[in-house]
Formats: sequence, structure tokens, C-alpha cells
Amino acid sequence: MHTSHCTLLSRNLTFKYIGKEYVCVLRLHSSLPNPAALPRSLQTLTGALFQRPPLISAVKRQLRIRTIHESKLFEFDEKRNLAVFWVSCEAGTYIRTLCVHLGLILGVGGHMQELRRVRSGAMSENDEMVTMHDVMDAQWMYDNTRDGKYILIRRWVC
Repeated sequence: MHTSHCTLLSRNLTFKYIGKEYVCVLRLHSSLPNPAALPRSLQTLTGALFQRPPLISAVKRQLRIRTIHESKLFEFDEKRNLAVFWVSCEAGTYIRTLCVHLGLILGVGGHMQELRRVRSGAMSENDEMVTMHDVMDAQWMYDNTRDGKYILIRRWVC
């Protein structure tokens, strides 16, 4: 199999079908009359959902279906109208749009304050991730000592 085919195959398998996970901070535009409505609303927005990409996006703004596999409310600060939740979804899901939809369902409006991707495909932030500083240190060790034990490179075998 050609290298370009291997790259295409790995990208499709890893990102399109396995999905992504995020931790998101949602800011509601006003206080909730019933805070228990938030986890129920979050649960309502699971399964297949219609989404239209935001005005500023890299793809054509046509209506499409994306799947939210699971979501959990971690914390809700009633005084500051901030919620922190985790979501597992299909690649291509717009979490910003999900936050707007949550605000609409709750009747108070809302938007995404912060977003962190914690898993993309088979790669999680907890699995063998290194910083750019680690990469630079490993390169320095190799250049200066010719010791390759710090260089960890995985190759796709196709």
C-alpha cells in the first residue's frame, strides 16, 4: 500500500469513525429558574442532532447530522451562570453550536466560554503525549550524545 493511501486510511479510521471528546465551559446569559433543568437538557441533546456550521468555519454552511454519543455535567456555578461538561461526539460536531442549542432549550441563551479537546480518535491527552519542550530535549540529546533512547517515533506499517 502506498504511503498516501496509508495516511488517508489512518486519518479516516482514527478521526471520522472513532470520534472526539471535549470538556467545555458554557456561559448562560442569565440565571436558571430551575438548575435541575441543565443536566436534563444536556441529556436531551444526545443522539443524532441537526447542526449548521457557524458563520466562521472552514466548511460549507449546510445542514448536517452529527451524533453526540454521551455527555456529563461536571459542575454548575449558579452565581456565575457557568457550567462545565464533558461530551463524546462524532468528528465534525460543533460544540459551540451545542452550547447555543443548550441555551435555547433552557430559555436563557448561552455560549461557549472555553473548550478543551481531551481525545481525538484513539489519542487521548493521557496517552503518551509529550510537549514540544520534550521533543526539543530529545533532539538535543540525540544531536549531542547520539543516544536515540529519547527519540520515540511510531511508524504506520501498511
